[in-house]
Amino acid sequence: MKVRLRRFVSVVCIVFTAIAVVSCGSPEEKKMKFFNKGKALYEKGEYVKAGLEFKNALQIDPKFAKAYHMLGMVALKEKNLRKAFGTLSKAAELEPGLLDVQVELGKIFLMAKDREKALEKANLVLSKNPEHEVALLLKASCLMADNKDGEAESILKSIMEKNPREPAPYLMLSQMRTMNNDWDGASQILKDLLAQDETNKRARLMLAEILEKMKDLSGAESEYKTLIDQDPENDSLKILLAGFFNRTDRPGKAEKIFKDFISTHPEKEEFRLALARFYASRKQNDAMVDVLKQAVKALPEKFGAYEVLAAYYLREKANKKAIDTLDQYMERVQTGPSYLKSKLFKARIIFQEKNETEALQLVEAVLEENPGDVRAHSLKGDILASRKDFVGAISEYRTVVHEEPENIVAFLNLAQAHLFNNEPGLAEDTYKKILEINPKMKQARFGLVDIYRRQGKVDLAKEQLEKVLEVAPDDRDVLLSLGDIALMKKDPEGARRYWGRLLELEPRSPVPYYKNGLLKLMEKRPEEAAALFEKALVINPDFEPALNQLLNLLVSEKKVDKAIKRCKQQIAGSPNNAAYYVSLGKLHALDRDFDMARKDFEKALAVNPDSEKALFNLARLEQSLGSVDEAMEKYQKIRENNPNNLGIAMLIAALLEQKGEHGQARDIYEEVLEIKPDLSVAANNLAFYYAEYEPTEENLAKAEKLILPLVREHKDAPTILDTGAWIYYRKGDF
Repeated sequence: MKVRLRRFVSVVCIVFTAIAVVSCGSPEEKKMKFFNKGKALYEKGEYVKAGLEFKNALQIDPKFAKAYHMLGMVALKEKNLRKAFGTLSKAAELEPGLLDVQVELGKIFLMAKDREKALEKANLVLSKNPEHEVALLLKASCLMADNKDGEAESILKSIMEKNPREPAPYLMLSQMRTMNNDWDGASQILKDLLAQDETNKRARLMLAEILEKMKDLSGAESEYKTLIDQDPENDSLKILLAGFFNRTDRPGKAEKIFKDFISTHPEKEEFRLALARFYASRKQNDAMVDVLKQAVKALPEKFGAYEVLAAYYLREKANKKAIDTLDQYMERVQTGPSYLKSKLFKARIIFQEKNETEALQLVEAVLEENPGDVRAHSLKGDILASRKDFVGAISEYRTVVHEEPENIVAFLNLAQAHLFNNEPGLAEDTYKKILEINPKMKQARFGLVDIYRRQGKVDLAKEQLEKVLEVAPDDRDVLLSLGDIALMKKDPEGARRYWGRLLELEPRSPVPYYKNGLLKLMEKRPEEAAALFEKALVINPDFEPALNQLLNLLVSEKKVDKAIKRCKQQIAGSPNNAAYYVSLGKLHALDRDFDMARKDFEKALAVNPDSEKALFNLARLEQSLGSVDEAMEKYQKIRENNPNNLGIAMLIAALLEQKGEHGQARDIYEEVLEIKPDLSVAANNLAFYYAEYEPTEENLAKAEKLILPLVREHKDAPTILDTGAWIYYRKGDF
């Protein structure tokens, strides 16, 4: 009996195993099941779910090119070009014969303005299949971009002959006519297309826009109304009609459309916001605010109206009203994505008001509820950077770029944080990453220029600037910088070329005259230089650098009296320029007329109490005349107004040491090093203080830690070597 039972169980197991094997299917069947399901979801517009199915297929077969193709198409629908390019490239690598993949790659190249590679892809596909319609359209697009309209038109017309109901060539041909200002031709092509397919929305919208440009307003209005008649449930078309009425100075009709929407759909926030935007476009701010307040009252749990209202108050510098509006929403709705969005908006306003602590608390509260909030990480990075916590800021910005690998602003912030954290190599890598994403990003080029200049790599800096000129040959900033580099390299012809072009572009700016004046100085032609500086001052009487160069020329010729006279002449025309009084004071001090110098500096302060130059020169004057206490008082005022001015802090510390108040000097050196740890003078002086005045075991360890990097970096600096020797002497390490 037991034997029979065991046999029965064995047979049952075998049967179920066989069923399981059959039901599982082969890996090929599983793969295709996932793939086909993904395609069905893709066709329905469910791109996230479709992507998951294609990934499942790739787990079974990592070399399944068609799955990579469809993943690339999903990425395109999600507008993630970088991801699309990567997956489509993988598909093309695995199966080069997938012609549709090659065409999609060509389209991406064209969007990236790389017409040569785009055309290469189109020609590759057409060499395999001369009738490939999408490849022909891609080639026509490349030719249009290269201004080869005749060749492009020939291709488009050939497609229209073979497939007269395909809309793409009509739309492209109409676009070509529009680019050449052939409005009649453009409109006729669209009318021909609509005669075959009157439901083509894109063609009718393009026709309406062209008719509006042709001042055929009744014709344009008719096209918009036809669109609405064809799709009466599509409210966005009615909003387009309202926009048309607003643009063509018929605001009453536009306003009626928006108000009818609100009357018919009082529960829909978007129509109230559209009316608010309409009023804003017409500078009817009171009406806009009324609409938004009504929206808040009617739809108290919808965030849109609160957000727009708070943004308006912020633009009007009514920060308290903006915060109150956001608080009002957060009191009513105390959870959910919009609640967190409101809290983050409030944090941004408070951060702008320099209340970093409260702003950081709000951001961290948002991240506690939603750790993946990219905007919160970005703002936290900004707050930490403003607090000089560059390590923390770098961590936040890295989180942002990991989630959004094409977020240029976050990459720029990350590069800046690396620079401030004394990591130029990482900053350089980050700027290069930005240029991979967008080769035209000028800020990244200038970031690299700044790094290379600091490192003395002038040729690399020049190379970056010239790359900007390739796409923007008249970029003023680049011409200015290239001229500076040429002057630095003692290349007068180069400087003349760049600054000469700048002068052609900006004849009413003082800068090119000033720069060309510097060039004349380098060529030892002072009279011509002076004439150019004078021209700069005629254009802008307050252009301080030009006056200073004129004064320097006179002083170098030992004509201090003439320099004083010229400075007074400029002050007569610009009596509210504090910097000019400072220049006059320095001239009087040079002429040893210290009473007049003091009066000039005091006049500068009367004109501008925040003038750091006036305070600095007045303090230095008092110091040179032996009044250290008065000088200290002046320097303290400067530091109170600008606590991050490390030069002033170092001057105060030096004066304190001169007075024998070494403990107070130590405090300043410690403060300075918290802000800028690599300031060698402060580090050396603080290390010496520890060894000389407080040589405890702990302080000597601090001193050694401070001095060792300096000894390695400044091997031939006697002061640093003396401090190092003194520290080791105090430690007993003879």
